[in-house]
Amino acid sequence: MSEIKNFNDRQGNTLALAAADDKYMIGGALVDKMQSEKVPFFITTYAMDIPRGITMYALTDEFYTTYKNKLLKMTASGLPGVVTTSFRNFVEPEDYLQQFAEALSQMKLTPMAQADLPSYMGQNRDTVYNNMMAEYNAAFEMEAAQGAPTYANNTICKSVLVRYTGTSAAGVDSVVLAGMDYQGVEYYTTASAIGPLGTLFKGLQKTKSSTQFGHGTPCDAIDWGAVNKFLLITPAQYEQETTSDFIDFVSTFHMEPNLRARFYQAREARKMQLQQEIQAQNAMLQAQLAQSRASLAANQQRLAQTLAANSEAMHAGIMDSWNRKMASDSRISQARSEAIRGVDTYTNSYGQDVEVSVTADHVYQNQYGDVYGVSGPAPDNETLNRLNWTEIQKK
Repeated sequence: MSEIKNFNDRQGNTLALAAADDKYMIGGALVDKMQSEKVPFFITTYAMDIPRGITMYALTDEFYTTYKNKLLKMTASGLPGVVTTSFRNFVEPEDYLQQFAEALSQMKLTPMAQADLPSYMGQNRDTVYNNMMAEYNAAFEMEAAQGAPTYANNTICKSVLVRYTGTSAAGVDSVVLAGMDYQGVEYYTTASAIGPLGTLFKGLQKTKSSTQFGHGTPCDAIDWGAVNKFLLITPAQYEQETTSDFIDFVSTFHMEPNLRARFYQAREARKMQLQQEIQAQNAMLQAQLAQSRASLAANQQRLAQTLAANSEAMHAGIMDSWNRKMASDSRISQARSEAIRGVDTYTNSYGQDVEVSVTADHVYQNQYGDVYGVSGPAPDNETLNRLNWTEIQKK
């Protein structure tokens, strides 16, 4: 097995550790932004053998919630600071993995074989599953204490590896190995609630029955996603060698322990904050309700006007937040894509955007608009004039 190495960001901060041969250029990036209520931040790492066109990726922590209960979704959307981008229609696990593999490889892929992923979770599935359910059961107990017993229906915790084949844009026959540590919980409550967050509205008793994950009934919401996702892109001729490197990489990969501890602390702090905000919101609603009942007969018209004004203000606040978030989505998506693929974007004199490896310290174009990345010191002016190169800046 190759030596365990530190995967650092550009500032030299260690993000993860994993086995990687010396032939690979390694690095990573921290995306310090909430992806969902369960993910306060995540990391991306890469190992590249650029001359042979081989790349390995590891991405951590991506989770979504699918609301089957429309009232739940409406209520959850109104919570303070909720990450609405994590609300997503359920995607079958095999489709979720293939979408990830095709997005990063930029190839149309055909699945050929499937195996167990030898990651930490794959090798310790019972422990990981028990930890996952302990967290959910603690949340369900809190729901029950508030008068809305909540139950898990179908659950899933599996590590899977799929081999795909495809052809690159350059016409190279390629093999792509994609793996993920996938987790999910379906849950429902005897009162329409905010999953494992808090109760606002009463509902009807439901009869429990289960089918495959993502399709169980009853079901108010589904939490699903991956603790880790892994990808290998290699020309077919190097498959045997790179598969061995990839297995070493996957089986040893883990987030840097202090960073993982910060991850859990941030997630717990967010959970406590959200619970306090929900309790305060419930108390405020109860107080408003009591006051409304006391003055209903004398102030019915004024109450209606107040409720209408509050509704309009809430709607305006939500729409303003949504519009601002949508305006930044494209920038965030571009930054995430660049970090994952290890490139920066530059604009040449013809107004065209070009992508250059992050290893380049200087980027130049010739009179035809061709772009060249140079690592290390910049060429002197005589060399630049002879080559007819002009330096361009990052976008």
